[in-house]
Amino acid sequence: MAERLVKPMPDRDTVAYWQALADGKLVVTHCHDCGHWTWPPRPICSGCHGDNLALDEVKGTGEVYSWIVVHRSTTPDMMQYVPYCLALVRLDEQADIYIPGRLISDKEVHRGMRVRVVPERITDHLGDLAWTTEDVPA
Repeated sequence: MAERLVKPMPDRDTVAYWQALADGKLVVTHCHDCGHWTWPPRPICSGCHGDNLALDEVKGTGEVYSWIVVHRSTTPDMMQYVPYCLALVRLDEQADIYIPGRLISDKEVHRGMRVRVVPERITDHLGDLAWTTEDVPA
């Protein structure tokens, strides 16, 4: 992948999330009081509103809930991929957690399509998230 011009801007709540992607892992905020998963990363649980949270690694598998096909990129970094698919993926860990990302697939996209995460390294401390239909565990 070419040098990225547009990069995520981590803040105190998301820096560990972007670092985990750079390290090849997907982590999601997990409440150790009620067990609820919360995305995007934030300091308060969206389930019980508690603060006993940690970024825990997830399986990184799920299913496509919704998607759009981008035919005209608004950023120079994504021009090489046009047209590309942005998918909203429901994680297997919890029915109401959805994470968006570019979908890398030659298959026709449909709701319920099984996918797995493909973390992409931007720098030593920043990663990005994409999804693929290849080698998805059952």
